[in-house]
Amino acid sequence: MPAFVSHPLLKENVLESRAYQEVLAARILEKGHSLVVAPTALGKTVVAALLAAHVLHQTPTSKILFLSPPKPLAVQHQHSLQDFLNVEPETIACLTGTVSPVERKTVWEKSKIISATPQTVENDLVTGNISLNEVALLVVDEAHRATGDYSYVFIAQQYVKHAKKPLILGLTASPGSTEEEIQDVCRNLFIQNIEVKTAF
Repeated sequence: MPAFVSHPLLKENVLESRAYQEVLAARILEKGHSLVVAPTALGKTVVAALLAAHVLHQTPTSKILFLSPPKPLAVQHQHSLQDFLNVEPETIACLTGTVSPVERKTVWEKSKIISATPQTVENDLVTGNISLNEVALLVVDEAHRATGDYSYVFIAQQYVKHAKKPLILGLTASPGSTEEEIQDVCRNLFIQNIEVKTAF
């Protein structure tokens, strides 16, 4: 019979205990802004959920922001987090360009965990619709996109500048094909620590 992760903010008997995921979450909390490089299906979202549960437990008034392109992925993450986390499902929201700016502002204020497309968050930051100062964990899915003028770069800058206690978690299956590309992503996301998990 499988063992499950036990935590006040995780639903009972939902997340199977996998040592490497729990070790990853602990290392990120210890080392700060981190990039997790792991193949698809190795449970990067679970690591993010473990971190989210810990951060919300430590600072109950904070928010978690989970960025992912495109919209279907943002919706998928919203549903996964609703499945995993023991918080009111209505406080786990999804924000995309299909929601009006006025409504997004209201949703942002009412929500604990926001799964959103990066362009939407960038637009709302530029207009002053939202503030990142209460966000205690920023999860950046497909973190390899954090180059050039992609929204991730601007959001990370604003986050580190304004958040009271910032923590960035980048997730990717492929960080880049050259060392220069990888360094660029790490620089843009203020990454201090890289964790690589292979399928074997």
